Order: sequence, then structure tokens, then C-alpha cells
Amino acid sequence: MDKKTSRGFEMDARWLLLGVVILAATLTTISLNNNNSNNTTTMSGIAIDNGDLKINWNRYNTYDVELSSTYTITKSGTYHFTGSLNDGAIIINASDAKVRLILDNVKITNNNGPAIMCGNADDLVIELVGENTLKDGSSYSKDYDEDVTGAIYSKSDLTFTGDGTLNLTANYQDAIISKDDLKFNSGTYNITAADDGIRGKDSVYIVAGTFDITTKGDAIKSTNETDSGKGFVLIENGNITISAGDDGIRAESKLMIKDGTIKIAKSYEGLEAQIVTIDGGDISVTSSDDGINAGGGSSTATNTGMMGGPGAMDANENCSIIISGGSVYVNAAGDGLDSNGYINISGGTVVVDGPTNNGNGALDSGISISQTGGTAIAVGASGMAESLGDSSSVYNISAYFSTTLNAGTTIKIKDSSGTTILKHTSAKTFNHIAAGTPELKKGETYTLYVDDEAYDTFTVSNTTTIIGNSDQGFNGMGGQPNQGGQPNQGNQPNGPTGVRR
Repeated sequence: MDKKTSRGFEMDARWLLLGVVILAATLTTISLNNNNSNNTTTMSGIAIDNGDLKINWNRYNTYDVELSSTYTITKSGTYHFTGSLNDGAIIINASDAKVRLILDNVKITNNNGPAIMCGNADDLVIELVGENTLKDGSSYSKDYDEDVTGAIYSKSDLTFTGDGTLNLTANYQDAIISKDDLKFNSGTYNITAADDGIRGKDSVYIVAGTFDITTKGDAIKSTNETDSGKGFVLIENGNITISAGDDGIRAESKLMIKDGTIKIAKSYEGLEAQIVTIDGGDISVTSSDDGINAGGGSSTATNTGMMGGPGAMDANENCSIIISGGSVYVNAAGDGLDSNGYINISGGTVVVDGPTNNGNGALDSGISISQTGGTAIAVGASGMAESLGDSSSVYNISAYFSTTLNAGTTIKIKDSSGTTILKHTSAKTFNHIAAGTPELKKGETYTLYVDDEAYDTFTVSNTTTIIGNSDQGFNGMGGQPNQGGQPNQGNQPNGPTGVRR
């Protein structure tokens, strides 16, 4: 071998050795990630459990089971169920086991307890094939622990997957319970519950799926209020329809919606968490109290007097409603958007048909409201009305009407050339509107129309332009937006609804 060839070989060998080292390091990192005992991925400041995706089911045996009586599982494996069970259940009692149930056109009724109960396992995955119908009894046998209150109940991580359908009737209390993390990768779910619909103590994570949930209690919720990083609900996508006797979707810490279609046709409070984040999707909320509520935690500021919104007595800088995208519509008998801390709108379209009583506001912030993008329209009673704020970078109006306008009234803002830049037809009576859009420009003149009749012409000079007599609303002390007036004294609405923080 000549010297040139030898040196070339030496260089190639060095590069080869470096490549082997890099490859080994990469494989080690992948191995460590895949064998992470927490099986989590960090997203939006929370730990998402994706442990189900890391299970190699080929390592375990598969068992075909034709249901005829209660079936008990005591070891890892895939269990393919077919048939019907008229009075019994699938029971999982398998310490540290990984168990997959394939429900293949299964019918299960248990007159005295849950249809599926996992008392002990490491991971439980339920895969849906075809159409499956499960029902529990209206009362449970004393053989079950008192915390077993769900037609599908698991003390372990519980994941649903598959392209099938689950028709689930919970006659006792809740429909689906996980005392750990609860995840939905896909599937169709028709749920009716005597109390709550979907309840994951540590988390509820909806990747995709179609959900039709009717409950007397909460529809979807996560309840862990003691462990840091837990108690969250994350919805990445899906089609969710809710009719709830209590809250629509509730999380103790964070509620995050990234995409999908969510329609809450009936609820006490629609969306509730300490921090509510909406990045996208099509969201519609109807509520008998607050539409979107960010509350909870210990108060960090009290009795802020004249410097907060109507909810300043409950001010908490850890609470936020953050909307950066999507389409959000709220029809609320209580506050429309209610945060004990901040309301921030940076994108998307936000429309609120707020309260008709003066004890609530279409917008209610404990500290401040700011709009830096998107379009926002909030109409309601003027008694506790707030504007979109002087800290906004988007120009906005706060308009007070001397009389109460009827439901079905159309509000328009037109520029000097007659082009409509903002329009809303109210679903309820109102005498205040707060609206902001990037189409409003400083120094430009606009006209506010009520049912196609010119109501007032104004020129934008300040971040918030006040139209009408603001003394009749919360902003009336000195006519400055987000200043003055009296706090909401616990946010007591008129009528049967009460404080729900």
C-alpha cells in the first residue's frame, strides 16, 4: 500500500470510528428514552404518558376468550374477547403485568358491579373492534372497594385504542375511571353516566377519537390536586360533544386544547382549570354559570381595590385563560371568560354572549385582560363589564348602550369607506359590548351600527375607545377601562347559580 493510500485509509478509519461512536451514543439515548421508567414525553410543561406506545405486545401470549361468565386475568398478555356476558365482568388482578384487552363486538352487563375492573396491573390497554356495549349495575356489591365507582375502573394507567365503538352506560356513578393516567388514542365513545363520564386522577389525554358524553356530573375531568405536574387534561384532536349536569371539562391544574371540535351543549361551567390554554380547534360552550373559568390555588393578591377587574378580590397571578388560536364561542349565564388572574388573547376568534344580569360580566379578570392578536367580541350586561384592556396592542372599543338591546340585535363596525370590519348578532339581551380587532387603526374613524342604523361615530386615539356612558358599568369610575368600580364580592350571579372557583 502506498503512502497516499495508507493515509487515506487512516483518515477513513478515523471517520468510521467517529461514526461508530456517534451511532452508539445515539442508540444508547434511544434505548434510555424507550426504557424510561416514566415512559413520558414533555409537552407544554407537563409530562405526557405514552407508555402504551412502548409496549412490544409480541413478547406476550395471546388468548382467545369467548365470554360466558366472569373472566379473571392474572398475568401479562393480549386477551381477545368475543361474545356476551349477561351478569359478570372482566377482572384484572395481575401485579406488574401489561394487559391488553381486545373487545371484539362484545356485550357485557354486570348487575352488581363494573363491567371491567382492573384492581392490579402495570398497564391496561383496551382495544376496540366493531361495536361493543357495556353496562354496570345501579348498585355495587359490598365485595368491591368503596372507591370502585366506574363501569370501567382501573387502578393502573388505562389506554383506549382501536377503530371500534364503545357504547357505555354507567348506572351507578361514573363511566370510565383511571386512578392513574387515562389516554384515548382513537375510537368512538357513546357514554351515558349517572355521575361523571371520563375521570383520570392524574391526567386525561385525548389524542383523537369521537365522543358523545351525557352525564349528570362532570363530563371529562382530572382530579389530582396534590402532585405537581398532575391533574391536567390535554386534548390534541378529536370530535367531542358534551351535555353535562355539572362541568363540561375540568382539570385541577391545566386544561390544554390544541385542536379538534368541542361542543359543550349544556354545562354548569364549560371549561375549568387553573390555567386554560386554547391553541386551536373549534370550541362552543353553553353554560349556566361561567363559560371558561381559570381559578384555584392559593390567592397571591387580595383586595386589589380599584386596580383589578370585577374579580379583583380573588386575584391570583397563577391563573390564566390563554387563547392563541382557533374559534371559541361562549354562551354563558354567568361570566363568559372568568379568570382569577389574567386573560390573554393573541390569536383566533373569540365570541362571548355573556350574562344578562348585572352580577356577572362577559369578561371578568382578577388582574388584567390583554389582546395582542386575533378578534374578540364580548356582549352582555354592563353592571360588571370590562373592556379588553389598555395593556392590549390591539385597539378595542368598550360601548355602553342607554337601553337594553334585544336578542337578535346585530352590531357592526364599519370603517370610513363603509366596509364592515366586525359583526356580531347577539343571542341574548345586552347593553355592553367589548370588541377588539387588528382592523381598528389609530387615527382612523369608524361607525358603530345597531341593526344597520348608525349609532355612533368615533375616532381611535387610545387603546380602548369608550362609547356611551361608562358610569352605568364597572369601568365608570373616571371613565377609564379596567379601573374603578366595586369588586364582584365572590362573583355571586343572580338566580340559582353560586360561587364555583
